Amino acid sequence: MLMRSFRYWLCGLSLTIASGAALAGFVPEQAGVEVLDDHRGQHWFWIWGSNAPSMVDGRAYLFDDNGRNLGLLSTGTWSNGLVMSQQRDELYATEIYFSRGVRGTRSDVVSVYDARTLSPKHEIPIPAKRMSALISTGLSVLSDDERFLLVLNFTPAQSISIVDLQQRRFVEEVPIPGCASIYPAGPRDFYAICGNGGFFHLRLDEQGHVASQERTAPLFDPLQDLLLTTGMRRGDEWFFVSQKNRAYSLRMNAQGVALQQQWSLVSDAERADGWGIAGNHGTALHADSGRLFVLMHKDQPENYQKPGTEVWVYDIRSQQRLARIELKEQSTAIGVSQGQHPRLYSLDWLVPMPKLFTLWVYLTEGDAGLAPLLRQGINLYDADTGQHLRSIGDIPLGFMNVVMPW
Repeated sequence: MLMRSFRYWLCGLSLTIASGAALAGFVPEQAGVEVLDDHRGQHWFWIWGSNAPSMVDGRAYLFDDNGRNLGLLSTGTWSNGLVMSQQRDELYATEIYFSRGVRGTRSDVVSVYDARTLSPKHEIPIPAKRMSALISTGLSVLSDDERFLLVLNFTPAQSISIVDLQQRRFVEEVPIPGCASIYPAGPRDFYAICGNGGFFHLRLDEQGHVASQERTAPLFDPLQDLLLTTGMRRGDEWFFVSQKNRAYSLRMNAQGVALQQQWSLVSDAERADGWGIAGNHGTALHADSGRLFVLMHKDQPENYQKPGTEVWVYDIRSQQRLARIELKEQSTAIGVSQGQHPRLYSLDWLVPMPKLFTLWVYLTEGDAGLAPLLRQGINLYDADTGQHLRSIGDIPLGFMNVVMPW
């Protein structure tokens, strides 16, 4: 017994000496900050959303053109996503936090992130009124010179908080009753779409205070044909699609807002066959070529926000359809990169199961059976030819509803 104990002791001593020798050359990994390359011209893109059912921890994920995840930002409760500076290496997020996590004192801030490190640089307190919505475009926008950020509020009273990004301070709050979704129209001019089909025109002075404000006459009838708020911009022209499958072109600038043109996205035969607009963020624009991309599906007209199965491409000059791109999966949002060789991105819902199994579940249990199995993915296409390039799966569980080229 004594000899066995001695052998155990010698064995342990040997292991200790060997471990000590190995540790002598061990250098522990140190925490550090990675620095991203310049994103311009690389076809990088962001996806973001409320991260439901964990809405207290909204997320934004950055991917490169090969589908590699480059980083993520945690953007507070029920995230409205990011606003991207073109002039500075900065990203802006309007974030909500509570002192007890899901309850307690609410604080709203504009967080300024370094675009190279994704590290927070500044926090600018704003009134605790920021609007949260599934459709997140138009809720926070930059002035064209990127001096000011405008944030839409909803309590349910509607107003705009003005933030001076140069001075890193909140300037003032402007009531805009009955209006929502902001559209920049120059260095100091902005428009908000209103419930009567008109617009609220807001002009700021050089300090960010209100220089003038007025309401326009209605430009469309929301009871007859409701415009979706996800407008796409090219210069001083904004493009919208309507619930009844029409495209609208509106000119917005310092002089005012005017309806330029409108046309039908579907033929009479396609309308009768059930084709119509789809998705939560279902429009994108390639500015250089003047092509409008619209997410479409075949369904009942009242289901216009359900996922789409195709993207239809239109020439905004001729108002003619140029192409139909069949998607790999059902998509809730699309985006198109700019410049030469643009990418078309689709943010999709999918069931990661064999198609026969998926069909069997649907036939036996309907949508209720498929809902627990749904996951999200991303597909990339050549926006010029419609060719499918690659799929990106394994997106962390949580509701993402925007894909945005960077």
